[in-house]
Amino acid sequence: MKKTILAASMLSVLSSTALAATYQLTELPRYENGKNTFISDVNESGDIIGAATQLFNYAIDVSYLNFDESDLKTAYDRYVDALADINEEPTFTLEDVKNGITSTNADANSFMLGFLAGKSSDAEYQKLNDRIGLTITANSADELVIFDTQATYADSLTRSVTNFPTAITNDGVIVAWGSAPYRQEVFKKEGEDDKFVFVRDWSSRGLVISPSGKRVTLEPELNTYGGYSLVSDIVQLDSGNYIAVGSSSVSIPENSQENYDEQCDGVDELVQVCSWDLQRGSFYDTEAYKWELDNNLNVVSTTKLGLGLVRKEDETSTFSSLALATNKNGIAVGYSNVRNTDDDRLYSYEQAGYFKDGKFIRIHPHETYIQGGKAIDINNNNVVIGNYYEQGRSYGGGVIVRKKVGFYYDINSDTYKEIPAFFNGSKATLRDINDKGQIIGQGEIEKNTSVPKYEAFLYEIGSDTVTNINDFLPCRAEDGSAFPYTIAEATKITESGHIYANATKTVERRDSLGQVMKDSEGNIEKEAVSVPVLLTPIAGGSIEECTPPEAEKYERQSASFGFLSIFALPLLWLRRRRA
Repeated sequence: MKKTILAASMLSVLSSTALAATYQLTELPRYENGKNTFISDVNESGDIIGAATQLFNYAIDVSYLNFDESDLKTAYDRYVDALADINEEPTFTLEDVKNGITSTNADANSFMLGFLAGKSSDAEYQKLNDRIGLTITANSADELVIFDTQATYADSLTRSVTNFPTAITNDGVIVAWGSAPYRQEVFKKEGEDDKFVFVRDWSSRGLVISPSGKRVTLEPELNTYGGYSLVSDIVQLDSGNYIAVGSSSVSIPENSQENYDEQCDGVDELVQVCSWDLQRGSFYDTEAYKWELDNNLNVVSTTKLGLGLVRKEDETSTFSSLALATNKNGIAVGYSNVRNTDDDRLYSYEQAGYFKDGKFIRIHPHETYIQGGKAIDINNNNVVIGNYYEQGRSYGGGVIVRKKVGFYYDINSDTYKEIPAFFNGSKATLRDINDKGQIIGQGEIEKNTSVPKYEAFLYEIGSDTVTNINDFLPCRAEDGSAFPYTIAEATKITESGHIYANATKTVERRDSLGQVMKDSEGNIEKEAVSVPVLLTPIAGGSIEECTPPEAEKYERQSASFGFLSIFALPLLWLRRRRA
């Protein structure tokens, strides 16, 4: 297996830390205009795609706002009252916001971002999304624009779209998915003032991008009212063609169509706004889908991969299945709605499985209605990995996850096994598997904590234990200080054993405009962020005994915040690969 090109180049141009350890850690470039940088996928040549969140200096459109509007005034009054409780004064007024101060005053910028976030379900307000795609090289992390367009109100993109790069082939072909940008339209109703609203053409499309920049949109099978397509993985076949998998809208169930017909008449709101509102929930029947492309990325065929059930005559709600990954053998894995084979009842949660000959084949042997799961990856030896969970109710009546474990399943031998975690009851999530059977994941490291802390682990098929990846790293930095990284989430393990991960690191705290923040005494404030890292195996390396254990445990875990899993969650099960 070849060593990654990026791994070699990184070692010569970036700072790294070795000391006594079995892996050498190299920090990869971060996106400069955001707090957190994540890795989504890496190919065997070391080409990286990823994402950034908590971006700086959002361009906020105030041209359409009515500054006499009660909600905006109420929000500002509450903001002023909250400052008064801590003996502070506001640094801006709503009149200042009207005059454009959000581009220079971080407090005003943060206030408006919070106000708009609270109005995300209201079509009358600007839409913003806090996530962009990235390509990461040895020298920089650069934005990968998926479907965004230039804003009309500022010299920037609209930042109104979702952005999810999901996989990259060995020859550098990228797949991603995202939403259409929002645009302003005017709604005219007799007897009322004209009203500005924000609309978009569709909620999701899959996209293929060649190394030369060619872009091919993967259209859904059904595009009525916009339609829906999503791409989660791509592989290049020996023939030179490509197979991309994900899901597509295939039909509109009775309930959805009735709601559309009853509500979207254009009388009280634009039809596009009504359609957008309905599609924020479950609107389409979606099915796992495959697009085959030739070596010039022309789509040559499309195929529905299957659904785990057949609709009954009295069923009017939506059903779905999704392919999350595929291998060179053409086997796709993912999840689907399924019924219990014993009593024909519909399971409450999606079930893990694989797709073969137009059918969904369920993996899990469990037969209770509080259980669900997703198969997230498959290697070229037909070994599937996934995550299984059990839901329950809290004392307050809310839904909670009582159990979450990883599993692997060998299709060839029909062998299923759950993977151990850090301790009994530790919730674990698998991320990736290579052809050698090495699996990486993430698990809770402490019992009975109000805010779960997660760290990454490595597991090899045939082993009975998982190993915390942080144990492979030094206890101390080269200058003798505490080791500055904690590996919270491992994302990719290559055939050569290189591990790409998202680590927490303490850095200078920055405000919403990207300016370094200081406390009342002028001291620079600090915060933990996510940074991308590469772990390279050290020949002959050994695990270092960190002493004293209690102090080292604090140093390693203090930066391992639960917020990392929140940033990754939007579709961690879509962050797939298969080269």
